[in-house]
Amino acid sequence: MIKRLVWLVLVLIILSPSPAALAAEPGGGVIEGQVVNGTAGGSSVANLEVTLQVYQGGTQVDTATALTDASGRFSFEGLATEPDYSYQVVLTFQQAEYSTGALSFGDGETTKYAEVTVYDATTSDEAVKVEMAHTVIYVEPDGLRVEEYALVANDSDRTYIGAREITDGVRETLRFSLPDKAVELQVRRGLMECCVYGSEDGFVDTMPLLPGKRELVYSYRISDSSKEYTFSRRVYYPTGNYDLLVQGENVEVASDQLAVAEPLFISDIWFKHLSGNDLAAGDVLVARFSNLRPASTQSAILWVVLALVVLTGGFGLAYYVSRRRHLQPAVIEDDLSQQKQRLLLELSQLDDDFEDGKIDAKSYRRLRAEKKSQLLFLVQKEKSGSGS
Repeated sequence: MIKRLVWLVLVLIILSPSPAALAAEPGGGVIEGQVVNGTAGGSSVANLEVTLQVYQGGTQVDTATALTDASGRFSFEGLATEPDYSYQVVLTFQQAEYSTGALSFGDGETTKYAEVTVYDATTSDEAVKVEMAHTVIYVEPDGLRVEEYALVANDSDRTYIGAREITDGVRETLRFSLPDKAVELQVRRGLMECCVYGSEDGFVDTMPLLPGKRELVYSYRISDSSKEYTFSRRVYYPTGNYDLLVQGENVEVASDQLAVAEPLFISDIWFKHLSGNDLAAGDVLVARFSNLRPASTQSAILWVVLALVVLTGGFGLAYYVSRRRHLQPAVIEDDLSQQKQRLLLELSQLDDDFEDGKIDAKSYRRLRAEKKSQLLFLVQKEKSGSGS
């Protein structure tokens, strides 16, 4: 009897279709689209191999390929249209990868259109700059913890793929310096561990930089627990605005290149504030800290860059809220603060869902704008005192 049951189970397993086989079953869905070159007078987009990645329940189960015609058009037919299926179009053009967001068929929908904009590649970083950057330093018993944010812009209509080859087929695109005694680098938004390499004075990224803006977030520790420290780093790209915040009401800060700005008082913690404008590539920033004393930082982490966002026009919102893998919600005492934290965490979750292909670009932009509007309303409400 037992042997018979075992054979029955084996037969059922053999006869059961695999996920890939399920995905391969023909359906009535069609994804058609076009590859467009966004570079003025750019190269041809004919005869490019386009890959369609097929997902079921969030897991990739199949792929299909097609070639573009003379105008860059492509089409995939016979696709499943059930709600648990989604698709992504991916291609490589002049050593840079391009893709769409997640595509899925709505109720009764059988056709989707996807346009993929590519750009001619360049090895010149002439158009690369940092529009704004923030460095936030927290004083801890065993040293300093540093959170970095940068809004990098490529103002050309070409994708920057880097000039220096690190290894076969891998090129350096962005370079960042780290201060003395920096350890435990953690890359977050806009960076991937697989694409980051150490350098003689910090680290480099190897992902191509497309035209437009890209937000980067990373952190590290400085293994120096003394009460004095000299923070020094090289600027590799022209930088429009730079803010350096150091935790501590009584900490002393000084710099020859940065001006002393108004301190920020965030979640019951003081931050000394240095700022600079129009920094040139090649500048070496030096800031001297003294009277460093550790203090509690848990709640301050959530709100310090929110204050910077309000001051600098809205960029970088929620990216210093360490995403779900890095930070648990802090204990909040009043309802208004609780609402702010919830919105920040929801923004972070929304960013994760968009990166994972769980939400389309149109819905992502709409939901993010709504939550940012709610958050700014709460900030204004708190400032006016109506939230008490």
